Amino acid sequence: RPAGGGSGAGGSGGDTRAELAAVGRWGEALVYNLLLATLPPSRRVDWLNKEAETRAPYDLVVCDRGGSGVREFVEVKTSRYYDHNVFDLSYFEWDFLSREPPVQYRIYRVSGAAEAAGPRVSVIHDVLRAVKEGSARLCLAI
Repeated sequence: RPAGGGSGAGGSGGDTRAELAAVGRWGEALVYNLLLATLPPSRRVDWLNKEAETRAPYDLVVCDRGGSGVREFVEVKTSRYYDHNVFDLSYFEWDFLSREPPVQYRIYRVSGAAEAAGPRVSVIHDVLRAVKEGSARLCLAI
């Protein structure tokens, strides 16, 4: 388990950038391996940040091995503790997921990265619909 904070608002106020990055990377690795273990062999998972942070508006891409078919874009948001339910979504992430025509964009929320009982993973399959229907909310902070 990572020793540091969490990506987005999931860390505590004293977490360093390096700690936040370590927890975020740990969550990406967890989701990458989860997808590799659960997707059918006909699907491929590409981890964009495997070697270094790319600053792309998503962390993983899921597609057919042949490259055809629908591509799914996955953003991973990780925090150390279960009760940290708020996380940052950048302008570039929002802009990408809300574009027309729509893209398949999912957010995998990893919480409890530092909890003894282990992490929990939840998925927002359709972020725009979740916001429209009120099961997820947008928040601005200054």
